[in-house]
Amino acid sequence: MIQKPESGAKDVAALARKIAPSERRAWFDAMVAEFDHVPDDKRWQFAVGCLFAAIRERLAAPQFLHALARNLLIGGAMIWAAMNIRFAGRMSAMDALVPEVFGYGIALLFVVGAFATARFGYRATIGLAVPLAVVLAVAAVIIRFGNTPTPVSNLYLALIVEDVLILGIALMIAGAAARLVSVQRAQG
Repeated sequence: MIQKPESGAKDVAALARKIAPSERRAWFDAMVAEFDHVPDDKRWQFAVGCLFAAIRERLAAPQFLHALARNLLIGGAMIWAAMNIRFAGRMSAMDALVPEVFGYGIALLFVVGAFATARFGYRATIGLAVPLAVVLAVAAVIIRFGNTPTPVSNLYLALIVEDVLILGIALMIAGAAARLVSVQRAQG
């Protein structure tokens, strides 16, 4: 069965209505109702415009931003834990016990952080990341300025700097998302 070109455009406009966040649904209902009054040669342009508007509204919706931030934090922590497990496995193959234990320990901390974030939200991320970042930063200062630089101390320093940077990114995401949640609650 061959569809008329305008029926495809009408399907795109209907898709836009489905994509739109629930608080904007009435606006998109009106757009879909307007579709039949749009001149035939402008229907595709109208439908695509509706679709882009729906996508923009969905991306700006607080629920989407909240879910995105939460999934970034949880997924990022799990990926970082997996990378640390891979590092620890490589250190195990080289019989380097201390870097191996360090890798597994950091992996465990990031997994705990992912589960805490999933269970308790952004406050858990902030509550766990800040003390860990401080401890790692102090360890980095001690390693950097307390010893004569060696290849092993440089390895630890690099690992700690990486972890502190990842924790900093997580804190920025969690802090921004927590502010978004508080603004949402204030607006009702």
